[in-house]
Amino acid sequence: MQSFSCPKSLTKTGSPSCPTKKMIKFRKLKIKQNNNTSNQKITKNLNMRKIIERQGDKMTKFKKLSKVYFSPSGSTEKIVNEVAKSFNMNRENYDLLSFDDEKTFDDELVIIGVPVFNGRIPKTAQKRLSKMKGTDTKTIVILNYGNMEYVDALLELTELLKENGFNIIGIATTVSENSLFSQIAHGRPDENDLKKISEFSKNVYEKIENGDENEIFVGGYKPFVEHEIPQFNVECDDSLCVECLDCAYTCPEDAIDESTPTMTSIDDCSRCSTCINICSEGARSFGGAEYELEKQNATENYMMRKEAEFYL
Repeated sequence: MQSFSCPKSLTKTGSPSCPTKKMIKFRKLKIKQNNNTSNQKITKNLNMRKIIERQGDKMTKFKKLSKVYFSPSGSTEKIVNEVAKSFNMNRENYDLLSFDDEKTFDDELVIIGVPVFNGRIPKTAQKRLSKMKGTDTKTIVILNYGNMEYVDALLELTELLKENGFNIIGIATTVSENSLFSQIAHGRPDENDLKKISEFSKNVYEKIENGDENEIFVGGYKPFVEHEIPQFNVECDDSLCVECLDCAYTCPEDAIDESTPTMTSIDDCSRCSTCINICSEGARSFGGAEYELEKQNATENYMMRKEAEFYL
């Protein structure tokens, strides 16, 4: 160890330039304490790394994470992505607005998210999900609704998935901005929603890690209510439309013909709002007297905030 001695001109006790023996001992003690603190931090970081590596090893039984969603407004996809953040593995996306093939999910973890249309899961989503099969495949279910009522849609969705071989390990009924009446649940999912969804995702992760197995039961009544389509119009402002055809390409019901993109087949349209949300010019919207009446009724009865519910 290097020795220390003060110059003769600076030997006065207490001089700022000449530490006393007591001060030297204090400095040595402080250095030792800092070294101990650093060692503790290094040990803690190594322990955390070991925990993460150990958890990663357990998750390798899944080949990948498959995300399946029907998300006309983008909010259901956003929630599915939030849940997926807890799982560090290769991912595949199946967007049911366009994906309409048969598919079997095997050695993978699946997240399935759909919205609610008038108390039912959307008819198009139902048909496309029916083509998807699991092999006792562990699945997280997201039912997303616009702060009104999801009625029996959760029972409908879980029954469909169980019948098709999916092993449901977690369910979330989440709330997003209403796709028909944006004043309801405006701006949701918000920061508080995403925090709860993230906590739910981590709880599902722990459930998988611990090897917990249990069947999840949800409430509801059968027969399910009939699929009802709102009677109001989907309008297009000719002065704003640039005929880019994005609406025609993305419409899941093929209700917009490429030759007449400003027109919508009301008989085929489910009012899902895909065309409205895809339009970069803001040319499309819901409108008409019937729409204004329904908006008034909805805003009078469904402005009170509802919260997400979780099942494990």
